[in-house]
Amino acid sequence: MTKRREPLTFHRALTVVAARIGWDRCSMITGRSERQVRNWSDPDADSEISILDALRLDKAFIASGGDHAPFGQVYAALLDIAAAPADADLVRVAAEAAKESGEAVSALIEAASSPCPDLRRRARKEGEEAVAAITRGLAALDRQEPAGERG
Repeated sequence: MTKRREPLTFHRALTVVAARIGWDRCSMITGRSERQVRNWSDPDADSEISILDALRLDKAFIASGGDHAPFGQVYAALLDIAAAPADADLVRVAAEAAKESGEAVSALIEAASSPCPDLRRRARKEGEEAVAAITRGLAALDRQEPAGERG
């Protein structure tokens, strides 16, 4: 049975990288045994990946055609969530995220069909507001979870 890797964790980020470049290449890049690298992806293991090894793997992922930095994305999201305002009303925050996301998608569609700089600026603004609203929602969700529930 496959062990679950929770969203927004370095365990999952590593499995994303390994799926693209292979466990053997991850091992070569970090200078660690393949077993050690696989242990870094195991939420029950005692060892964890270093930030330098995560950076090396993100660079390799991108160099192999990946469209983002899996570890960097997790790291940035976790910091944003930690800095988000403490709002325990998850229903209200979720409604705000839905509204902002809808406005962002609408603005992106509008900008896609026009070279107008103002429409592109509006799409970026709406996108930024949607990301902030979703981040607040994730922060509210994390603050409602019992200690130790999240991976």
